[in-house]
Amino acid sequence: MIPHHPDDDERAPTAARGITPRAVLVGSAIVILLSIVNPYVQFGLRSWWIVGVGSLLSAPIWVLFLLVCINGLIVRRWPERAFSRIELLTIYGMGLASLGFLGHGGLPYMVSYITYPFYMATPASGWEHSILPYIPTWLSPATREASYWFWEGLPERTGIPWRDILSPMFYWSLFTFCLLGAMYCLGALFTKDWIESQRLTFPLVDVPIAITGDEMKPTPRTSLLSNRIFWIGFALPAFLGLLGFLHRFIPDVPTVNLYDLQIGKPYVGMGLPWSVLGETYFSMLLDVFGIMCLIPTEVSLSIWLFYVLFKVQLLVWAAFGIAEGASQSSIQPESFIRFQETGAFVALAGVLLYESRIALKRALRSVIGRGEAADAYEPLSGRSVIAGFVLANLGLFWFATRAGMSWWSMAALMGLFYTLCIGSSRLVSAGGVMFISFDNPRSALFRVIGARPFDVSSVVMFEYINGIYMSDPYNLAMPHMMNSFKLVRREKINGRVFTWVTALATVLMLGFGVPAMLKMIYAGGAAKLGDWPFMDWPRSGFQEIDATLRMPERADNWLRLATGIGALVMLGMSWLHLNASWWPVSPVGFLIASSWSTNHNLWGEALLGWLIVASVKRWGGLQLYRRMRPAFLGCVIGAYLSEALFGFLTSVDMWRRLGH
Repeated sequence: MIPHHPDDDERAPTAARGITPRAVLVGSAIVILLSIVNPYVQFGLRSWWIVGVGSLLSAPIWVLFLLVCINGLIVRRWPERAFSRIELLTIYGMGLASLGFLGHGGLPYMVSYITYPFYMATPASGWEHSILPYIPTWLSPATREASYWFWEGLPERTGIPWRDILSPMFYWSLFTFCLLGAMYCLGALFTKDWIESQRLTFPLVDVPIAITGDEMKPTPRTSLLSNRIFWIGFALPAFLGLLGFLHRFIPDVPTVNLYDLQIGKPYVGMGLPWSVLGETYFSMLLDVFGIMCLIPTEVSLSIWLFYVLFKVQLLVWAAFGIAEGASQSSIQPESFIRFQETGAFVALAGVLLYESRIALKRALRSVIGRGEAADAYEPLSGRSVIAGFVLANLGLFWFATRAGMSWWSMAALMGLFYTLCIGSSRLVSAGGVMFISFDNPRSALFRVIGARPFDVSSVVMFEYINGIYMSDPYNLAMPHMMNSFKLVRREKINGRVFTWVTALATVLMLGFGVPAMLKMIYAGGAAKLGDWPFMDWPRSGFQEIDATLRMPERADNWLRLATGIGALVMLGMSWLHLNASWWPVSPVGFLIASSWSTNHNLWGEALLGWLIVASVKRWGGLQLYRRMRPAFLGCVIGAYLSEALFGFLTSVDMWRRLGH
C-alpha cells in the first residue's frame, strides 16, 4: 500500500549504545529553554514560530545544526570532549518527541479551553446554566477573576493567581502526559515491524542524518554540509529569506511571495459550477518542496493527483446545483468527501493492524512470558508496550469518567483517535507527508452515530478532549515519536533508556511550558494576542457544545454512506498497491485530498517535486537523482535555518523596540 523500500543505512552492532548523562543534561536544558521562550516569541511577539509546524519540527533541526557547528570547534581544541553522533541524535530525539505540543495546537488550546467558558458565560449566552454546571470544579479556575484576568490581563500590582488555576492546569497536564504516553506505547508496538519487516523508508529521518553525517564525532566537514551541491539547494531559501528580512526594514528591497497565492480568485463570485474553484491556492514552501523531491514519486503523484480529483468532484457536484452550504440539497459535497477520508483512515488502520498481526501477537504473548526477548534498542519490550498502553489509558479513562463522561463515550472517542494516529503515522513514516490532517473525531462520531446517545457531561468533555488534542493534528505527536524510534534503531541506541529520557523531556516541557505560557498571557491578556490560537479555537468549540445542547446532531445517512465508500476505496487501492505492479499511485493522497493543508501547503510542491524527480529519473537515471539529492536536502535545511536566523533577529529587534 504505502511504499516499502530497503534502508541501506541500517547497521548491526552487537550491543546497544548507551545514552550519556551529558546528552540528557544538554537535551533537558534545550527543552526547558525552548519551553520558556516559545510563548513569548511565537504568541507574544508573533515574530518566529520557534518550534515549527508539521511532521518535521524546525526547532530540533536548527538546534542539531548549531550543535554540529559547535562540535566542529570542540573537535579542533578538545577532540576527546566532542559530542558523539549518538549524543547529538539523542538530543534531537528528545526535542522531536516532546516539543510539538508547545506550538501549533496543544498547549495554547489547553490553557484557553480551561478559562474561556467562565469568561464568556453571560446572561446572553446562558452558559452559566447550560454548560458550566457540567464542568467539574477540579477542572475549573477557583475564582471568576482568574478567568477574567487571563483574557483581559492582570490589574496593576496584582500577581498571577497561581493557586486559583493550579488544579485544572495540573490535571490537564496529567491527562496530556498520559495521552502522549499512550501514543508512545502505540508507536512502539509497530516500530520494529515497520522498520525491519516492512522496511519503511522514514524519509524525514534523512534530514537529521544529513546534518550529522556518519562520523562518530560529527562536524560540518564530515557531514553533508561539506557537499557543494547541498549548498546550491541551501542558497535558494536562504536568499529568499534574506530578501524578506531586509524588506521588513528597507521597503524598497523587493520580496518574493510564494505562499498562499489564490489562483482560484478569478472564479470568486461566478455562479455554479465554477465558483467552487474560488478557494484554490498554490504555494511553494521550499522546505516542503525539498521533502517532496526526497519521497517516492508515487507518493508525490498521489498527493497532487487526488487533490485535482477532489476539485473535479466538487465541479461535478456543482454542475448538478449541489454545493457546500446549498440549502436545497441534503448532500454537502465537501463534508461527503471528508467523511470518505475518515472511512479511508479507518480502513487503512485495519490493513496496518492486519499487516502487523505477527508483531502484535508476539507482544500479546510476551505478557504471559511466552514471547521472544526484545532487543535492547527497541523503545519498549512487548510486555512493557502492552502494560504502558493499558496504564496510560486507565489514567485517561479515570480522568474522563471522574469528569462525568460515560466510559463508552470515551472509548468511542479514543478508539477513533488511535485509529487516526496509526494511519497518520504511516503516512509520515512511509510517505514523508509534511502536514497531516483529518476530520476531527467529535464531528465524525456525532454525524455518524448522532449526538442524542451522549449525555450532557459527555458532550462537554467530548469538546474539551477533542478541541485541545484532536482537532488540529498539525503537530501530532505519534508520527514524531515514530521518527525518533527510527533514529534509535538506526544508530542502535539503548531504547529502554531513550524511553525514560523522552518521558523526562515531556515532563520538563509541561513543567516549564505551562507556567511560561500563563505568565506571558496574564501579563497582557489573551484577548489582545489575536484570535488565533487563544480566542477562535475555544469559541468555535463551545459554540458547538451550545448548538448541540440546543439541537442535537442527528445521524446523517449520506455521511454514513460516504464513510463506507471511503473505506471500500481504501481497501481496493491498498490491494492494488500491494498486488498489482502496474498500479502507479499510492493511496496517501486520497486520505488528505480535501484538507486545508493540502490546498494551501502541499499539492503545489508535490506537483513540482513529482515533475522534477520523475524527469530526472527518466532522463538521467538513479545516478543523476542521487547526485542531485543533496540539493533537495539543502532546500529543506536552508529553509529551516534561514527561518531560524531571521526569526531570531526579528524577535530581538521587536524586543528592543518594545523597550525590554
